[in-house]
Amino acid sequence: MRICLFNSPGKPKGEFFDKTIWCPLSEDIVHIVRFLRNTYEDNISLHVESVFRKYLELDSEPDIIYFEIDKISAPRKERLVAFYSQSDTLAGNTYRIISGNPGYRYINYVPALETEDADTFFIQKKIPFLKYSFRHLKESRPDIFVLYNDWTKAAIRIISQCHRLKIPVVCIQESIIDFGDSFKRMQYADDVIIQGIRSATLLPRKHFFLAGNPRYEGSSAKGKSAEYALINCNFTYGIFEDVRYDWIDDVTAVLDELGISYLISQHPRDTGDLSKYKKYLRSSGNKVTKQIDKAGVLITRFSSLIHESLTRRVPVVYYNPHDEQMHYDFGFNTEFLVMVMGKSFLKESVATLYNKNISGSTLELYLNIHCLPVKTKPVSSINYLLSQYYFSIPLFSFIDIVRLVLYHPFVVKYGGKIKKALYGVSESED
Repeated sequence: MRICLFNSPGKPKGEFFDKTIWCPLSEDIVHIVRFLRNTYEDNISLHVESVFRKYLELDSEPDIIYFEIDKISAPRKERLVAFYSQSDTLAGNTYRIISGNPGYRYINYVPALETEDADTFFIQKKIPFLKYSFRHLKESRPDIFVLYNDWTKAAIRIISQCHRLKIPVVCIQESIIDFGDSFKRMQYADDVIIQGIRSATLLPRKHFFLAGNPRYEGSSAKGKSAEYALINCNFTYGIFEDVRYDWIDDVTAVLDELGISYLISQHPRDTGDLSKYKKYLRSSGNKVTKQIDKAGVLITRFSSLIHESLTRRVPVVYYNPHDEQMHYDFGFNTEFLVMVMGKSFLKESVATLYNKNISGSTLELYLNIHCLPVKTKPVSSINYLLSQYYFSIPLFSFIDIVRLVLYHPFVVKYGGKIKKALYGVSESED
């Protein structure tokens, strides 16, 4: 495994690498190098730009090959960056980025149809936005198009529209992502900005920009005593919705046995009826942070709240009696992030972790690897990249033409119904 770590604008020349990763210029490079060594063990050749030498000079390992980059000058004109926020949660990420004194102009787009409250978020924040249209994209011609989800049919079609106009598309990782499923997440955009070095080892791409996650920036240690255990109900989009109530019943029964109060935080897109439970609230990107701050432990399935809780020093129990198969390597441990399969182990883990102080170097290292650099700010890194770096220039290809047709809103809406009429296949099976 030949891996290149660099920082300066430009790309290494004359070498073939399996992974090329832009990293912020900070001492976090030490943790990145150690993680890569531990991951690939003896099967690694590390090539590191010499600007990092000052941080690695005390490293006793002799396997680093230093190199120089022929630097590229910064863009002469102020760039125009288009952000596409598909939900209120993603609009929150855009808001964090554009609030960080960016060195570029920007446009905010929300979906033309299902906005999932992205428009409501921008209205509340008094941020101008537009419903996305190819006509406006063609008129504005942004220098970069940024999104956070590149695998939905609508997003894939927009990417092809950008390719038609030779606009580079950048996908920013905004949460934990299961990279190994059939959706090919973060594999359609021209470039990706990832939240942690762990993602670079799991995502089947060759080129990455590592910046951290803006939503975790500014998180602080939990100061007050816990008021409850937070139960994350996020059975959405048909994923394990059939086990929702059994899962919640197990968790609430254990908490009742332990005498621990609970609050069920229901994902805004979770459609379950939770009225039979003692206490539950509909959640949102804005509300959930306050819910976490009052929690002594988070109990959840696969969710971005895992890292959001850890950044706020709240331990996590991943309850997985339904044997959910994931392709993200969390690195479960006994200190602050435990996965349990059965109810008896759930009780033991909750009793151990509830209101536990989990601050310390082990947690800091975990967060560094997964989502939050210690020495640099994600917003600053992302804005620097968007204003200064030259991303991959796309080519408009035959596959783009196919996607423009297949993912046209009319075809998406009526294609399933036509297929059902002709072949007897239901829309859910399509």
